Amino acid sequence: MNDRRTRATHEATQWWNRLSILKQTEVSQSDRESFTEWLRESPLHVSEFLRIAHVHDSLERFNLWDQVEVGAIDEPGNVVQLRDDDEPVVEQSNRPVEVRSRVRLWAVAASACMIAILGAWFALGLRGDLIESKQAERRQVMLEDGTVVQLEPETRLRVKYEDELRRVELEQGRALFRVAKNPQRPFVVSADETSVRAVGTAFGVETGSRGVVVTVAEGKVAVADSPKARSSGAEIFLTAGQQVIVPDSGTVAPVRAVDTTRALAWAQGQLVFENDTLADVVQEFNRYNRVQLSITDAQLAARKVSGVFDATDSETLLAFIRQSGNEVNITRTEAGIVIGTPAR
Repeated sequence: MNDRRTRATHEATQWWNRLSILKQTEVSQSDRESFTEWLRESPLHVSEFLRIAHVHDSLERFNLWDQVEVGAIDEPGNVVQLRDDDEPVVEQSNRPVEVRSRVRLWAVAASACMIAILGAWFALGLRGDLIESKQAERRQVMLEDGTVVQLEPETRLRVKYEDELRRVELEQGRALFRVAKNPQRPFVVSADETSVRAVGTAFGVETGSRGVVVTVAEGKVAVADSPKARSSGAEIFLTAGQQVIVPDSGTVAPVRAVDTTRALAWAQGQLVFENDTLADVVQEFNRYNRVQLSITDAQLAARKVSGVFDATDSETLLAFIRQSGNEVNITRTEAGIVIGTPAR
């Protein structure tokens, strides 16, 4: 049994143990949501939970436990078990029956939940399993082959695994891929018309105003800027510490060496800006935070910003803006934080 299946089995057992001792009304909403999210992360989670449920159900239905030979207990020969004839016989508790009933109730509920999830997976079969993150949400998901994908906020991708090819379509946002090695089954990420092919490596793919940005942290990848380039073998090869930008139109930028710690800082929850407008900075911050920022002054919005910020620390950005030289007004409302300049 590989490490991934071992971990899934352990987690399935933990979920079963936690849910089976509680009545339906005792399970919190957060536990229900966490359990459903855990099931959605991987088909392996579903299959392992179903297997655990099947084993428990089979054990509960076995009626011949009293005929199972477990071996005699060694006791000293001079000890005789006695029972007072007047001693009342203690009746067995109904507790085991209650527990079995509760387990079955949870099994039914969990099965219904999983049937709905499996139904969604089968429905997605032809167009791929959808994985997405919302505003201010970062997710890490393990795919069925052991590949780990880290999704930044407002990212959407589809997983389309085939027998000889592992394919992922990045529809929007950015993600970091740590690919499980399998030379016989290449891993390909598509974004717009750009494709990134890898066997076992770690790399980031971003979509945005610059086009598609590919940054390699480990290993080696092949980048094709169009289906034609891919079919003709006209690929660009990148190794660790290199980056290429494929614009929406025009010539592909030359491969350049980068500091991957800085270039992939977003994967560590940091935002790096180099001579970007404050409007772009605010837009990026708004992806990572529920409290939204807005700018009311056009000149202020066009101001250039360089620096490294914690993606979820808007207060540091506001302090930076206040200290930038010009007088700035910061107004907090129920809708968010408004950045402007004093009325003249």
